[in-house]
Amino acid sequence: MDRTTPRNARRLLIGAVVVVLAAIAALLWPERPHAPEAAGAASFDAVPPNEPPPAAATPSDTPPAVGQSAQARMLALRRDAAAGIPAAMRDLADVMQRCGFGKLHGPLFEKHVDEMAAQMKPDQVHLLRAAAARRQALCETIPGTFDEQVQQQRQLLQDAAGKGDLLARLRQRTRAFTQQAKAGLPDDADALIDEALMSSDPRALFELASLHNTSPELLAKAGMRTTSSDGAALVLVACERGLDCSASSEFGDDLCITSAMCTEDLDTVVLNAAAAEGRTEEVQARMQWMRTMLDEVDRAR
Repeated sequence: MDRTTPRNARRLLIGAVVVVLAAIAALLWPERPHAPEAAGAASFDAVPPNEPPPAAATPSDTPPAVGQSAQARMLALRRDAAAGIPAAMRDLADVMQRCGFGKLHGPLFEKHVDEMAAQMKPDQVHLLRAAAARRQALCETIPGTFDEQVQQQRQLLQDAAGKGDLLARLRQRTRAFTQQAKAGLPDDADALIDEALMSSDPRALFELASLHNTSPELLAKAGMRTTSSDGAALVLVACERGLDCSASSEFGDDLCITSAMCTEDLDTVVLNAAAAEGRTEEVQARMQWMRTMLDEVDRAR
């Protein structure tokens, strides 16, 4: 895996509205995923209530508590997803995508981390290895091949969206990278965007930032003014409204693992990227417009 330098990463992030998940998924998502064979497919419905945590070798540089905590979290998430709980189905789908459908753990991932560490400042290497350990401990608990996980992730997201989960419905759209995928979505974009704005959930605002990156015409159709800086502004407003954008968050781990940015908060990265592109004033103006709009929504709720 090639290392992206912090400077180049900042330019990439401002162009892609700093949607790290979408960037990872776009790189890893197969154009024509093969359907897993029935005999070999790993099923999340087959997690019995009393099954112990999945057996997985904890990497030597992973503190036992990290691996045990990740296993316990994933076991609970898989159980709840198997029980048909929409939030669990949506969150499990998100973890699978964050894990690159099985690619962000194991020898190749460890080699990638070693190569990045060799090019970083020595006093920041421990941050990279800590982020990688957290991600690997989480990802190695998910069974299935790449193709199997791709199919399972899509099904989980579809099922959660079918049960009305707002974030799952938004993520179906932000993860639709092809015209064929977009064509299969329901014709409810206007209502969905209104619901996201009315929800008071900062995660929904972040998904709207992702939507601005993949389908900006939908935001315009729904009555939101759009500029090239709206995606960055939406991310920043989401951080202001409670989204965990810290360097220790999952977004922080994403940035650290993929771009060697291990000390900066997500909102700092976005602001620095805006400054590098000469868009600081425009981003701030769009943020103020969005704050005013959301304040009006809050008063009307």
